Amino acid sequence: MKKKLTWDETKRQANLKKHGLDFADAGEVFKSRYRLDLMVERNGEQRLQSFSYVMNRLAVLSLVHLDRNNTVRVVSFRPASQLESEMYYEWLENNVNES
Repeated sequence: MKKKLTWDETKRQANLKKHGLDFADAGEVFKSRYRLDLMVERNGEQRLQSFSYVMNRLAVLSLVHLDRNNTVRVVSFRPASQLESEMYYEWLENNVNES
């Protein structure tokens, strides 16, 4: 079942201006078969941070999963940092089998 994405519109516009990535495109991350999901805690809240290739570049999608009605609340959508990229490539090399 496809998840519905929701977000704060003011934050979406700020993110688009700052990072050039639109929350409306964040669903592309879920389509990747090479997605790494990590649980992180921020501001006392459990979030899922997902790493994958999106729109021809490695990007990070930080989101809060709302378990009601398959809804995902987008919190952040930005290019991965160098450290995050290195971690992703190491994970890819050690955990993805192409056979």
